[in-house]
Amino acid sequence: MKKLILIIALVTGLNVLANAQQQPTRTPAQRAAHKTQNLQKKLMLTSSQTKQVNALFLTEATRMDSLKAHKADKKTNKATRKLIQAQTDQKLNTILTADQKKAFSDLKAAKKAKHDQKKAADATNAAPKQ
Repeated sequence: MKKLILIIALVTGLNVLANAQQQPTRTPAQRAAHKTQNLQKKLMLTSSQTKQVNALFLTEATRMDSLKAHKADKKTNKATRKLIQAQTDQKLNTILTADQKKAFSDLKAAKKAKHDQKKAADATNAAPKQ
């Protein structure tokens, strides 16, 4: 009896741990709202800008989802993803004021620096040890 309870507890625990690893996928509308909210906080967008930015991010998220659905080769997907992001940034720059554009470019530069730093750290950790 004790063994049966222990086995049930073990299986239940493993099941909980396995399910904890899965991230819920968000809809394009949820992703667009999250990105808009972040920019709203960091760039102090007006209400009309917020609506335009949300519509822009919703379009981007929808296009990215359709890209994920069409499993093409990785190089093509990467190039298309970069093109979509560049188009979104270009349209976003038409919505933002000059001060907001500068703050947005600073945010992008900081994000890129953080990404490059993480990539360099991963490369040094993955180097073969002798």
